[in-house]
Amino acid sequence: MSQRKHLILLLVALLVLTVSACGKKEKKEEEKPYEFNLSETPVYKYQFWNQDQDSLPIGVWSDPPAANFAGIYNNPDLINEQQYTWIKESGVNVVYGLYNNIVLNKEDVIRSLDLAEKYGITYLVRDSQVTGSYDDDDIELLRNTLNIYKDHKAFGGSMVVDEPGTASFANLGNLNQNYQTIVSDRAFYINMLPNYASKNQLVNGAVGGTLNDSSITYERYMNNYIDQVKPEFYSYDFYPFVGMEYAKMRSGYFAQMAQIREITLNAGIPFWTFIQASSWAPSSLRVPNQTEIYWQVATSIAMGAKGIQYFMYYTSMEQGAESFSGGMVDKYGNKNPMYDYVKNANMHLKTIESIIMNASNEGVMVHGDSPDEIPTSVIKTTFSGVNTLSGDDMLVGLFNYKQKPAYYVVNNSLTNLSGSHTITFDQAFTINVYEGSQMRTITTNELTLSIGAGEGVLIEIVS
Repeated sequence: MSQRKHLILLLVALLVLTVSACGKKEKKEEEKPYEFNLSETPVYKYQFWNQDQDSLPIGVWSDPPAANFAGIYNNPDLINEQQYTWIKESGVNVVYGLYNNIVLNKEDVIRSLDLAEKYGITYLVRDSQVTGSYDDDDIELLRNTLNIYKDHKAFGGSMVVDEPGTASFANLGNLNQNYQTIVSDRAFYINMLPNYASKNQLVNGAVGGTLNDSSITYERYMNNYIDQVKPEFYSYDFYPFVGMEYAKMRSGYFAQMAQIREITLNAGIPFWTFIQASSWAPSSLRVPNQTEIYWQVATSIAMGAKGIQYFMYYTSMEQGAESFSGGMVDKYGNKNPMYDYVKNANMHLKTIESIIMNASNEGVMVHGDSPDEIPTSVIKTTFSGVNTLSGDDMLVGLFNYKQKPAYYVVNNSLTNLSGSHTITFDQAFTINVYEGSQMRTITTNELTLSIGAGEGVLIEIVS
């Protein structure tokens, strides 16, 4: 065979092999879906009967009063359309009765309820006859006073007592039991003392008293309350911003929240926290600014709070040992700067509430420093979907949302006005990013966020 024929045969063979190879499709290895390894976990929340079930309770202490409150103050009548319009526009959905008491003036309470209904706000009624009806012999008195307003569409429950001590828990537990037989779907609202309360206060309540228990601890105070009163949620306060120096704060903020988080998880109930939004001791407690409001709200959400409450809406008229200033509106009903601080924070909360209210908090991850020490008991070093954290100081709330992770990234600084915070994921995910009142969807394996001091951004894994 000639050399030319050999060459032709070789070319034909190569052509055949090439055609054969082109006809075969390479079998790609199928990508396995990412295993988030998040099992279904219970979500503990409390929502008022007259609110949407995805709605985050956002409350204010306290209600606008009637004119010349108690006959000694020269305030105008603030139970009016303007005040309840402002409350609604601020993003608040629950108002706590304080100045208007059924025992003092039933008409003022009914006017408040009517305005609350008109603007889609839940109202907690203050009624001294409810608070005092803790004996079984008082159940008819309890029933009769509740019958005055229990069917009102704005009535969300009773503002029972603020910061009680262990000495009253047995009575409060009995009262709650009787209360539930009359209005089982309304809130029996009690707010608890902070961990810096004295032993005397833990026993006798905020005002103090003569009973003594030197062995009392804050942990026992909390557990006894849950065991004896059987609340449906745990509300408490901790006011961190002491002194006039910006960024100075009381220690123990995260320690208390971590402790309450653990105890309420064990009890199967949510916790609500108060945000310091005024001052009542001008020489030792400052009126927070916008950053400090953002930081309190964002850190509370990251730690798993299922209710945000502001102290206060109407700035109290009391003077003397406690001289109040800086709340959302002043004693004449005019807006203070605090009104916009709260409104801005709530705009973001309303954007993320449906996820936060339906997700279980699994702890936090921490990168960098913190204004207050975060207990190791709540810190996780790894979590589903996260590879690394980098950048400026951050606190990341970890959530299980329908068996996929969600992350609430907080610029955990009061002074870094524009933090840079990066999350590197285990792989590229499609995510929803909730910043302020906006949401955007992207696909990425790494996300860098520019977050204002104290603010938070929610990241939801879609796929």
